[in-house]
Amino acid sequence: MAIYPGAFDTHSDSQLTENITNIVFPQIVELLTKPITASKEPAAVSKPTDIVFTGTIDEVNRHFVDKKWGDGMAVIPPTKERVEEFLQYTDLSPDTEIAILPAANLRATPWNIAVNGVMAGCRPEYMPILIAFVKAINEPSSFGFGFGSTHSWIPYLWTNGPLARQLGIDSGQGLISHPANAVIGRTLGLIVMNLAGFRIKESRMGTYGYTASWALSEDEESCLEIGWEPYHVQKGFNLNDSTVSATTSTMWGQNNIPAVSDITPEIAMQLIAREMAYKSTFASGTSIAQRTVLITPSVAKVIASGGYTKQSLEEDLIKTTRLTTYEFTFSQVYGSFGAKYLPFQEQLESNLKSSMAEKGKWPPWYPKFPGWEEISTTPYSAAGRTAILVCGDRSRNKTQTLPGAPVVTKKIDLPAKWDTLMQKAGYRPLKEFFLNG
Repeated sequence: MAIYPGAFDTHSDSQLTENITNIVFPQIVELLTKPITASKEPAAVSKPTDIVFTGTIDEVNRHFVDKKWGDGMAVIPPTKERVEEFLQYTDLSPDTEIAILPAANLRATPWNIAVNGVMAGCRPEYMPILIAFVKAINEPSSFGFGFGSTHSWIPYLWTNGPLARQLGIDSGQGLISHPANAVIGRTLGLIVMNLAGFRIKESRMGTYGYTASWALSEDEESCLEIGWEPYHVQKGFNLNDSTVSATTSTMWGQNNIPAVSDITPEIAMQLIAREMAYKSTFASGTSIAQRTVLITPSVAKVIASGGYTKQSLEEDLIKTTRLTTYEFTFSQVYGSFGAKYLPFQEQLESNLKSSMAEKGKWPPWYPKFPGWEEISTTPYSAAGRTAILVCGDRSRNKTQTLPGAPVVTKKIDLPAKWDTLMQKAGYRPLKEFFLNG
């Protein structure tokens, strides 16, 4: 690996040229011409079932951190017996190749997925959800390759269907902090670390690090009460199919609070649009921008009373969620968003300068002057790029926008003996959690 010294986006063209010529290029030459010395010792071949360590719980945890297998919090030792208990909840053989995950290009199998589930504290019956997540981040349309980005993309998932209700994955107050949700979320982080190979200070290069991954579930009963389709139904699945939708976000962030007593559906929509505009990412203003919008049932009910469906709400959000062209151009010209390397750089700079010349010196982020409302605006996204989920505390009036990457949804495959296993584990039958839509 050839390393550039410092933050290149803060360097002048002359500094870039000097550093590339005198520092980076010599590294490349040396790395390409240095003789490769083959090891005399053959590489040790290990089996997934090999015992890698034996010790006390404290010794195990220290060893796992030293080997960069752990996230720093205490892990449950993945003994053979614990892993085999997880494997009961899939019909796949332990060594089935489910995915080859970049950047390390490691094989994800039921065995090593189960190992990470055990470490995180998951229950064995969560295994089908973990397998579906791995399948989702293996899709070409997934943003899995971005897990190492300096923007600190955080993987998360949500569940739809009766399985979430059977397992008690929370869709209400508490949501991502409910014990079932929390341990599933933690497993996602371990999977990204151990199976995709993204480790901090090596290949997971978030500038300020990463918050913990999270998991949630949509409140489908509230959806049906107000006449909205749950997310997985929007995507072509049956109401009583169980699915996992996987994506990433750069933040959790502040709630939006539509709190006016006589609020109209249109005003509620506009408040969400405002939140979306100011939780923008580098992709704002292009068709690749993606948002997941969480809406509590009370706010969703107000919006639905105006005749909105999820689809028509997205359509109005696209029309309404905008940045002024000045703000968008300012961020593209002076921000590290890639515009300086694109063909329209000169046009962007021209737009910015002509706007400032016409209106005088504008404050940099939210210009206000006579007639500023008439300035052109730039939309934030395109159709099909907004996932709208009804969830959270039914007694509160909140929305939450999560800027992120494309969503991939996978059906959860259950083993043939699922009902028998769940009965032994003390759960009610899956069919008791079916809904009538």
